[in-house]
Amino acid sequence: MNHKVIGISGVAGSGKDTFYELLSERIPCHRFSLADELKKEVNQWSRLHYNIDSVCCSREEKEIIRPFLVFHGTTKRHASEGRYWIEKLSDSILNSNTDSFKIITDIRYDDYENDEVSWLKDELGGLLVHVSQYTNFPDSNEGALLRKFREPVNSEEARNDPKLKEKSDFQIEWEFLENGQIYQLSNYIDNFVNWLSQEYEKRAIRYDFDKEGQG
Repeated sequence: MNHKVIGISGVAGSGKDTFYELLSERIPCHRFSLADELKKEVNQWSRLHYNIDSVCCSREEKEIIRPFLVFHGTTKRHASEGRYWIEKLSDSILNSNTDSFKIITDIRYDDYENDEVSWLKDELGGLLVHVSQYTNFPDSNEGALLRKFREPVNSEEARNDPKLKEKSDFQIEWEFLENGQIYQLSNYIDNFVNWLSQEYEKRAIRYDFDKEGQG
């Protein structure tokens, strides 16, 4: 069983890729994505009908084709009880000979018995991180700051995200940074790496967490 797998969950735009980017600066990481398999499968059709390269597109273009991606992805999921995209990615993870942590940047579903959360934890022996993003705004009655969290973009996220957060092993809630200065989020990564080190000690797994900058 692979003990160096970490899955990241959270609604669209909450910072899952940012979490991976910052974590890869602290510990050796290799990125995997279930959505990448979906984008590769539909790319020819997307380019023909939408003139959008689904594998390499801007955030604005992704928003245009998101309904199509969700439709195709969920159709395949329902027909296979959640296993279609898992099976496409599993071999790449299990056969990877890298000593880096294997980071799955998009754990999104917990609908079926052997869905993505079960796959990550039970089959891969991995850990689940949940990321939330909020914006501060003033409370007109109390004068204090309140947090408004980024909301799900569709019903699929709205149904699954609470379950993913509940089953996560570690949770991050960070503030939206309007200027994009992601280095300000480094403390969150420090806290996670410290927790991860302690978690590995509990599992009696030896790993050198001082390999900073080798990602």
